[in-house]
Amino acid sequence: MNKRKFIISLLALGISSISTQLVVIREMMSTFGGNEIVMGATLGLWLLLAGAGSKLGAIYGKALQARKLLFFCHILIAVLPFIQVAGIRAIPLFRLQGELLGLGSVLGVSSLILLPYCLVSGGMLPIAASLLKEKDAPRKVFIADAAGDIAGGLLFSLILVHFFSHWSTLIILGLINLLAAFVMAASSVALPVLILLGIGLSCSAPADRITQSWHFPGQEVLTVTNTRYAQLAITRSGKQLNVLQDALPLFSTEKPDAETLAHLPLSQIEKPDSVLVISGGIFGTIREILRYHPKQIDYVELDPAIIELAPLIHDHGLDDPAVHLHTGDGRLFVKKTSMQYHVVICDLPDPENIQLNRFYTEEFFREVRDILHDDGVFCFTLSGSANYMGKECLLLNRSVYTAAKKVFTNVLVFPGDTHYYLASDARLTSDIAQVMADRGITTKRLVHYELPIMTDRLRLDQLKKILSQETEKANHDLSPFAFGHILNLWAEKSGSRSILLVVLFVLAIGSAILISTRGAVRYVILSTGYAAIGMELFLLLLFQIIYGYAYLGMCAFVTLFMIGAPLGACFSARWKYPFRKQLLACDLVWLLLAISTYMAAYVGINLRQWLLILLMEYLLIPLALFVAAMAGGCQFAAAAAISRGDDVEITGSLYLADFVGAGCGSLLIGLIILPWGGIQGVVLSILVLKTFSLMVFPKT
Repeated sequence: MNKRKFIISLLALGISSISTQLVVIREMMSTFGGNEIVMGATLGLWLLLAGAGSKLGAIYGKALQARKLLFFCHILIAVLPFIQVAGIRAIPLFRLQGELLGLGSVLGVSSLILLPYCLVSGGMLPIAASLLKEKDAPRKVFIADAAGDIAGGLLFSLILVHFFSHWSTLIILGLINLLAAFVMAASSVALPVLILLGIGLSCSAPADRITQSWHFPGQEVLTVTNTRYAQLAITRSGKQLNVLQDALPLFSTEKPDAETLAHLPLSQIEKPDSVLVISGGIFGTIREILRYHPKQIDYVELDPAIIELAPLIHDHGLDDPAVHLHTGDGRLFVKKTSMQYHVVICDLPDPENIQLNRFYTEEFFREVRDILHDDGVFCFTLSGSANYMGKECLLLNRSVYTAAKKVFTNVLVFPGDTHYYLASDARLTSDIAQVMADRGITTKRLVHYELPIMTDRLRLDQLKKILSQETEKANHDLSPFAFGHILNLWAEKSGSRSILLVVLFVLAIGSAILISTRGAVRYVILSTGYAAIGMELFLLLLFQIIYGYAYLGMCAFVTLFMIGAPLGACFSARWKYPFRKQLLACDLVWLLLAISTYMAAYVGINLRQWLLILLMEYLLIPLALFVAAMAGGCQFAAAAAISRGDDVEITGSLYLADFVGAGCGSLLIGLIILPWGGIQGVVLSILVLKTFSLMVFPKT
């Protein structure tokens, strides 16, 4: 009887915890701005707090009745996510409009919101071991929890993310946990309470719309859609429609720079017959391009939901026969197209995350040059300043300018609050007004209001001088220096202090040392937790660099990892090899895996053949992740087998070490290593930790 309850409890916990984690990460990203800093901070805090919960569970799981504890825990797991999501959405109400929250505020607010759920979910693992009271309970807890995670990952990535809102997803997960609570109930007296809670959760859907409005104060929320790529919000301010992706403004219907984006590059070409527009064309850019009567305009938009906005936009130009629509990643389109273009326009926000950074790298610029005619022109934008650039803004522009100069013979940058970059192997002219006058093209703002300032010779020469006088490291796919400068710019504007990163680093190292003092086995599991999250983030970011989106990939990656982990635990029990040597063998696997995947990353980002790109997506990256999961699961089971103490204590201490390692890894990688060390920094940190693990672990 207890075994059946044990399985039901952990399956329900696994299903709800993994799905809730994905929902919370998405909500956090759409509140604080969707980048890897937010993802790393949220995931790191989640794991650290869950580790603390597992320690508390080990303490109270032995002192109190496990079944009664699990009953109340499942009720809390059903209800707390609604409070979490409402709390996240309410954050904009407590800050000034336009105010940037600093890193300290992000971490502090996130910790308060995550704390209750993570403590409860982490504590349920050792409590479940107490309920089972069987030999080898820690390994069985690990397998059952992972099985629930697999089910949750599959449910979320195949069904929930496509057909249900975040709030509806939480209702489904809440009902699953109320059913688990019913199984744990000591008597039927609890049934009416559970039924009332279930009715309350089922009727809470109107709260979704109310809390969504908190997200965008001062704006009318028309729709919020969870697509496979991101959370897409459409709001109205007066007559203007605004499109935001994970809280980052993408476009608006009163887009002021559509004329500039179109006419600066097109005026460089005598007869621009073929044009490629990557993102944003629906908001006026295509309309302006059509004034040059090109034979073909290829317009690539990642999210089909943006194209569906066309009926709301006057004179979008998409119905012109010259316009060919493509939905998918713009960079992937550039890789596989056989077309040659006279003009390529990339209309994207600044490199505020790794997904956007890949459109400002030397590797991408080379791919664009390969699809341009000899006299072709590439146009993109970056944040700038009309008069004086701050340090980080200057370094951002220098990094991207250096990357462009490595690829193109000529790079012309027009000054202003937004810097407009033109890159070509042919001669570029700044006399845009004369060219447009010769062609009889008039504009609302560009010619009379903007060009006189943008094309002022003194301003042009001064900007070129400051961008060229000191060479900054070129921005790369695997070394995202521009993204690092964006983060520093955010810290500068929000008042975040670098000392906070130092404090986080010291706390992370201190926590790791504290866990490691409990024995070499604990250190191995801690380093495995770090290596697992590091490898997962590394492969996820590699996937994002090549294929252009991470959210659905994150769901699939988590699910695949959860499939490999319990299989590794099962393999450990059947492997005719001493448990200590299993730990050492898996450490060697980690080292080989880190080196081989790093080498594969350099090959992967330069792939052009479509078959090889598919091979990387559907075989090599999943295989590397699966091997990592197998190694992690095998080490957890082997560590449980050689650990001393009762099952509740072993389960709690091993999960604590695993969660702390993974949590510290997520924080350090997301906040420090990735922005400045790049993917190679992530791999190097795994190599150092796992080499030390081999050195300190006793062979006998």
